[in-house]
Amino acid sequence: VNLRVPVERNGFAESFTLEPVEYTQGALCRLPSEPIEDNNIRVLVAASEDASEGKQTQEIKTIIFGREVSVPLTLIVTKHPFEMEELVYAAVLPSQQKKIDITFQRDSLESLSRTLTGGLQALTGVDLAPAKFTGPVVVTAESPPLGVTVEPAYLEEGALRCTLVVDTTEETPPGVYSIPLLATADHLNTSGLLVIRIQDPGNKPGVLPEAVVSSMDKTVRYRRGGLKGRSTEKSKELLAALYGGSQQTKTSVTSALTWLATKQGEDGSWKPLAAGENLALGMPEGPEDFLAMPTGGNSQSTTALALLPFLAEGVTHEPDSATAVWLEDYPEVVRKGLTWLGSSQPQVDPQGVGPVEVDLRGLISGVVAGCETSFLSNDRVLKKNAVYALKSLVDRQTKEGSWQRNSSDTVETVLPTLRALLAMQVAQSCGVKPSVATLKRGDVFLESAACGAPEILQSRFGRTAAGPPDPTATAAGLLLLQYKEEPQNSPVMVDGSRFLSGFAPPLEGNSFAHSADFLLLSSEVLRNIEGEQFDTWYAKVTGFLLRTQEQEDEELGSWAPALFAGESDRLQVTAKAILCLQLPYRYLPLYRTE
Repeated sequence: VNLRVPVERNGFAESFTLEPVEYTQGALCRLPSEPIEDNNIRVLVAASEDASEGKQTQEIKTIIFGREVSVPLTLIVTKHPFEMEELVYAAVLPSQQKKIDITFQRDSLESLSRTLTGGLQALTGVDLAPAKFTGPVVVTAESPPLGVTVEPAYLEEGALRCTLVVDTTEETPPGVYSIPLLATADHLNTSGLLVIRIQDPGNKPGVLPEAVVSSMDKTVRYRRGGLKGRSTEKSKELLAALYGGSQQTKTSVTSALTWLATKQGEDGSWKPLAAGENLALGMPEGPEDFLAMPTGGNSQSTTALALLPFLAEGVTHEPDSATAVWLEDYPEVVRKGLTWLGSSQPQVDPQGVGPVEVDLRGLISGVVAGCETSFLSNDRVLKKNAVYALKSLVDRQTKEGSWQRNSSDTVETVLPTLRALLAMQVAQSCGVKPSVATLKRGDVFLESAACGAPEILQSRFGRTAAGPPDPTATAAGLLLLQYKEEPQNSPVMVDGSRFLSGFAPPLEGNSFAHSADFLLLSSEVLRNIEGEQFDTWYAKVTGFLLRTQEQEDEELGSWAPALFAGESDRLQVTAKAILCLQLPYRYLPLYRTE
C-alpha cells in the first residue's frame, strides 16, 4: 500500500528527516531516507507472504527544535477477510444428490490485500478500508472418497451463502467421511470441513447391521454393548466404517501400537514416562524432583492401561488371537504384561489390617484388562483371576457407596467412584458380576453426586458431590447412565450430550483444553447416542489425533502429553489416544441389539 502523508508546515520552511519505523512479524514500513523538502511524505507499507496476522501501531515522527512531531500509523495484517462455516454436515443415501448450504461472513477489510491501514483516510484522501470484503470466493473439496463427487461452489460477489452439490453413486460404501474444504479468493484462503454420512438403506434404528452381526464370532453377549465387535478383522472394519474410522485411523493405530510395544520392559511392565517438557509453572525442575512428581499412576496403573489397546484389537495372550499379520507380535506382549500385572500387587496388608493401599486407577484398569482377557480367551483360570481382581475393587468401596483415590482424599470422590462403577459394567459385559449390594450402594451415591438443573439433575456431575459441573465427571456419569439403560433421547441425555459436544477438539491447532480421559469418555457417550452430533464430534477427534501424532524419531507413533490439559505422561496419553481411535469397534453400541 502506497500512502501520501501531507505535511502542514505552519510557516516552518526547513527540511527535516524521519526516524525509521520498525514493524515486526513480516510487516514493512519504508520511509524516505532523504530529508523532506516538500509538503508530502511518501510511505510504502507491505506485508510478506508469511506475515503474522494481527494489529501493530507505530509512529511516523521527527524532532523539530527538540519537540517530537508525529502521526500514528496502524497496520493490520490479515489472511482472512472472509470466514466460512467451520464444519458442515450432510447425511446422504447412495445414488443420491444432496445440496448443502455454506454460510460466510465478510469482514471489514481491504479487498484482496494483506494490509490495512487505519486512521489515515483524512490524510490520504483514500478509503483504505471498505465496509466489507465483497469479492467472489470459490469453495472446493479436497480428495473426496471413491464414489463421492463434490462440485466446486461459487460465492458470488457480495453474497453470504453458496451451495455445495454432493453426488454419490450406487457403489459408494456406507460410512462417515471427512472431506477438507478450501475457500479461495485470489491469493487469500480459509479452510473448513465437510462431514458426510453415506447411509445404509438397510440400517434399522436400534439394530446392528446384518453384515456386522454375521461378521462377528458367535460368542455369548451378556448384555448390551460388549466386546464382540473386536472379534474379527471384518467386524472391526465394518464398525470402523459405520462410526467414522478410516484407513488413516487404522494406520495411526498400527504405528501407535508399535511404539507402545517397544516401551514394554523386559519384565513385562510399562513404566510411567513423565515428561519434563510438560512442567507447568511452579512444578519441580530438577532431576531429583521427578520421583516425587505425580504422573497419573505407577507401573501397575500404566501397565494395565497399556494392555487395553492390544485387547481392543482382540489380541490376548494366546498366539491364535492375532487375527491379522500386523498383530502377530502382540500376543507375547499381552502375555508378559498380564504375567507381570498378576504378580506385582499384594492384595493383603502385610500387617493383616484390611486391604493394602493401592493405586485405584491401576486397580480399575486391571479389572477391565483381566475381565476383557478372560472373555476374549474363554480362559477359566483368567476368569477366576478377574473375579478376584473385581472383589479387590469391591472391598475398597466405602459404606456410603464411593471409592477414594487414596485414604487421604475424601473430597474428590465422584470421578473415582464413577470409574469404578464403569469398570463393573465392563466386567458384567464379560460375564463377571459384582454383587447387587455393591451396585445399589453405587446407585445411591450416583444420585447424591448429580449437580445438574433440578429437572435434569443427572445431566451434570462434578468432581465433588456439591459440584460445580465438570466435563470429565459428566462424561463418566452419562456413560454409566447409558449402561443403566437411560433412554438415549431422555432430557437428561439430550442436555448432557449437548454439554459434552461443546468441548470438541479444534479443527486447527495442536492443543486441547481437556484431558485425554475426557476425550475418550465423551466419545463413548456420543457414539452410543449416534447421529450428527457424534459424526461431527468424532471427525474433530480423529482429525486432531491424526494431526498431532508424532511422525518421526524415537517417539514415532506416540502423542505428547503437552497436547492435553492435565496430562504429564506420554505413555498413558498414547494408550488413551489409541483407545479413542479404536472406539468404533472396542465396545458395541449400547442402544443397538443384534
